[in-house]
Amino acid sequence: MGRSGVGGPVSRTLRSRLFSVSNPREVWLVTVAHAVNEFYSVALPPILPLLVNDFAISYAEAGALLTVFYVTYSVFQLPAGALADRIGQRWILAVGMLVLSAGILVAAGAQDYRTLVLAEALAGLGGSTYHPAGMSLISDLEGTTTEGKAMGIHGLGGVVGTAAAPALVGGLAALFDWRLALTASAGVGLVYGLVFLAAFRDVPRSSGPAVEPDGGPEAEVEPGPGPGPGSGSGSGSGSGGEADESGAASSRWAGLGSIVSVPLERWVVVLFLANLAISTELGAVRTYVTSYLVEHAGASTGLANGVFFAMLVGAGIASLGAGTLADSMDRRTLGVGAMAASAVALAGTALVPPVGVVLFAYFFLTGVVMWAALPAMNAITSAYSERGFSGSLFGVMLTAGSLGGAAGPLLFGAAAERFGMGTAFPMVAVVSAAGAVVFLSMRRGEGTPAG
Repeated sequence: MGRSGVGGPVSRTLRSRLFSVSNPREVWLVTVAHAVNEFYSVALPPILPLLVNDFAISYAEAGALLTVFYVTYSVFQLPAGALADRIGQRWILAVGMLVLSAGILVAAGAQDYRTLVLAEALAGLGGSTYHPAGMSLISDLEGTTTEGKAMGIHGLGGVVGTAAAPALVGGLAALFDWRLALTASAGVGLVYGLVFLAAFRDVPRSSGPAVEPDGGPEAEVEPGPGPGPGSGSGSGSGSGGEADESGAASSRWAGLGSIVSVPLERWVVVLFLANLAISTELGAVRTYVTSYLVEHAGASTGLANGVFFAMLVGAGIASLGAGTLADSMDRRTLGVGAMAASAVALAGTALVPPVGVVLFAYFFLTGVVMWAALPAMNAITSAYSERGFSGSLFGVMLTAGSLGGAAGPLLFGAAAERFGMGTAFPMVAVVSAAGAVVFLSMRRGEGTPAG
């Protein structure tokens, strides 16, 4: 009785600190959509050997299917962000999920390699809409005191989706057939896309330009010290007369115009580089951690995958914990600390003894410090996005993320081929150190929650 009496309030306090946000229903609806999106992003790798056998293709051709998906995914994020600003994130997210699910369904019924390629292009097109729409929704829903926590919850959904795909798709394919596995997976997305469309309430939107020239409601948002979005020579500057003459056009094309103006700001360049560093680091590690453990540490494939799962568990914990921290401390400091700790942890993998328990513990902690930078990064971006072009801004940042996600495996794959996996994997620490430097280049207090 005593234990439950003490543990109850403590447990409720912990849940409140980790999960209490201003709009829980909407945040969790977006978070589940994130899990579904990430699930589809890694749905194909578990069945690549089966595709190689059934379609008589090489592993290079099988890998090219993922390239088609990610290239399409990356290219269309910018226009998806602009459309989210123009017609609403709810519709873009839901329709994109339906298109992504349709692509997976087409892949399930494919009878030749060309159809698989077209299916992956369709899936990438649909998937490209999620992050600009979903993350800008989180940003628009939550204020400065809860946006970090909300981004952490959102990130947890992505980790869960990533971890679930190999088990569910691979398991169904092993028990039944890969076509059934993909068909069942597609059904989940089709159903949830409709559920999301019906259950999610539209977020109130501003019909004016990104920053109102007369200091209207949009101008009241204070993202933090230093120049914010639309300041200086951005799209929000200019005389009142000029604003009157172009007001209608600015209203109609606010999303598209913000794509042009956003990159002109210094803070966007810094955020772009930080996103690029984080995604390059994560892309390289997620791709090669299993190979590193097998080839360098001498672990079995089963043990290596178990260690990778432990790393993802650490990532999920980091998403929640660091998201909460991002609402109560300087986000720049949190980002610097996370990236510096990642550099140390990744460099230290060369010294970790190849003992199962040690590997599980070490890579679990590595997952914690590596993924802690993401909520800080997303919360800082969110602080700047509350100016009427959040979809476009996240489209730009997520393009950086896609570039890094593609560059990481390529760069460190080449390094592994030249220097060996045992040397190349710790070299990812160089990217982490560069990310810490980028965070340091932000102005002190940048993105710090008010109050």
